[in-house]
Amino acid sequence: MLPVFIFFFVNIMSAIDVLRVQSELEAALHQVGSDCMQMAYDSKASSNALNLESEIVDIAEVSGFSVYAVAGVNKKLDGKISGNIVKDGIKGLKFTSSRIMTEGDIIDIVVDYKVRPVFAIAGFHQFPVQSRFYGHAFTGYDPEYGIASENEAEQIVYVTEHGTVYHSTVNCKYLSHTISSVAFSALGNKRNSSGGKYYSCEYCGKKVTGGDVFITPYGDRFHSRVDCPGLKRTIYTIPISEVGGRGPCSGCN
Repeated sequence: MLPVFIFFFVNIMSAIDVLRVQSELEAALHQVGSDCMQMAYDSKASSNALNLESEIVDIAEVSGFSVYAVAGVNKKLDGKISGNIVKDGIKGLKFTSSRIMTEGDIIDIVVDYKVRPVFAIAGFHQFPVQSRFYGHAFTGYDPEYGIASENEAEQIVYVTEHGTVYHSTVNCKYLSHTISSVAFSALGNKRNSSGGKYYSCEYCGKKVTGGDVFITPYGDRFHSRVDCPGLKRTIYTIPISEVGGRGPCSGCN
């Protein structure tokens, strides 16, 4: 029984080691993929920013990103991948299925490799495993300055779905969404920031007769549900030429 026990114990330990390798690889992919997403914002960055060999000229090149991904993952896994578990060790990691900055600024780092138990048995010699990082490069919207573009001359402003004004900054106080809960019986004494009263919401406030309701400092409606569509605040970025009949916000323009 002792040899049988040792056989199963060692293979259980090898299965745990397979999970460890996969966890290490997923962590490395996440770190390197996140770096690629951030560095893609600056398409003029050089190889010094990537900390790679001098033959990489520009990270905007697909080859530059690909080499960085492979080198970065291998560097983070140095000494953590055993040839006893992963076939051919770290050299057995294949990145051929990766697609980096090819369509829609997508960073898709795919690693294929094969793992094997310490003692191979019938039907369980080795099997393929795949780890993956999938994300979008940070090349579009900038939360502070709007849509990032070197040649962008038109001002970008912020509007809400039902708002009647446009805002020049996303940090405008009127875009903040602070919700307070008050008793319906005390609503008559409440006033918004403009000194106005609160009226029933057309979505959820018409049949309210008691209990607690929800209000906002800059709104003029009370709501019976915190998930009411009238409380939803969706902010859009648009060129100033598309504001239509909206006027400028008095708080930020």
